[in-house]
Amino acid sequence: MRILYLSLSYLPSRRASSVQVMRMCHALAAAGHDVTLVAKTGPALGADDDHAFYGTAGFDVVKLARPSWRGGGVVFTAQMTVEILRRRADLIYARDLAGAAIAGQLRRPFVYEAHGIPSHASARWLLERVVTRPTLRGLVAISSALRADLAAQGLVPRHAPTIVAHDAAIAPPQLATRERAGRPRLGYVGNLYPGRGIELVLALAARMPDCEVQIVGGSPDDVARWTPSAPANVVFRGFVEPARLGDIYAALDVVLMPYPRSNIGVASGASDTSRWCSPMKMFEYMASGVPIVASDLPVLQEILCHERDALIAPAGDVEAWCSSVRRLLDDPPLAHRLARAAWDELEREHTWDARVRRILGSLA
Repeated sequence: MRILYLSLSYLPSRRASSVQVMRMCHALAAAGHDVTLVAKTGPALGADDDHAFYGTAGFDVVKLARPSWRGGGVVFTAQMTVEILRRRADLIYARDLAGAAIAGQLRRPFVYEAHGIPSHASARWLLERVVTRPTLRGLVAISSALRADLAAQGLVPRHAPTIVAHDAAIAPPQLATRERAGRPRLGYVGNLYPGRGIELVLALAARMPDCEVQIVGGSPDDVARWTPSAPANVVFRGFVEPARLGDIYAALDVVLMPYPRSNIGVASGASDTSRWCSPMKMFEYMASGVPIVASDLPVLQEILCHERDALIAPAGDVEAWCSSVRRLLDDPPLAHRLARAAWDELEREHTWDARVRRILGSLA
């Protein structure tokens, strides 16, 4: 099948959305489909090749310039429309509402993957029309909570399935074995803008001076903003290319997912995703073979279960987080059991290949 994947992500980019797009295209190609990704031209970021940057292969990438001046979005939309018209795809997969709207207007078979419910009236109006387009083959929701809220607000199609497909990760061939060398290392991998839990990570570091706390990710400005208030045992690693993250995880003893109960930030700063999110970080942590401590958000517990594959701690409760981390450090058999269970579930249910099979196998 010829699949045209449409995204508003910049390539390359530090944003998780760009990783998700590239991983999905890789998995679609690995399943035997002829895949072309259309996205925005991003900054170089020191990368000469997008596939090398993300650790992907097997599909074509078309990058369109989005002019920075007023009206540049219209120009980009026109370019995307031209790409749809000139490529006779069997299916268009739209990661963003704009691409879905164009595909529906052009009456091409398409899938729309929803990551939230629009808060702006114009975007909601657009979604209302997208879900009624006769060529819509399926609506993908990234969590059960999102599917339920879309349905409650009448924002699901009647003629096509609504499919829950959480995000995913690449499963290594086998669970990594690890032995602690030196003082314990805790890790946080992700963005550093408000609403991601970095405040809790720094507070945790201050209460556990015997541990090294590695923070991976964030823009140079974000790192500069947090560094002055960070305890001495915190190491800021900055942004690391997705293809190189495996080496980071191999050196960690515990990974942290400290999302707050509300106001989880996204890169655009536009919305709160705490009710619906399906963070790739969670699945990458599961794949890493490192035991996880995660916040007690209901949406995270669609995947993780306390003492089955992670320790769940109350969001924002520093003392409870200290206790959970210390428990893993002091009980290696427990840490190994939880990490093993998480890795097993990831390999069984939450790889990109499994996600692609789930979505394509459910389409109308």
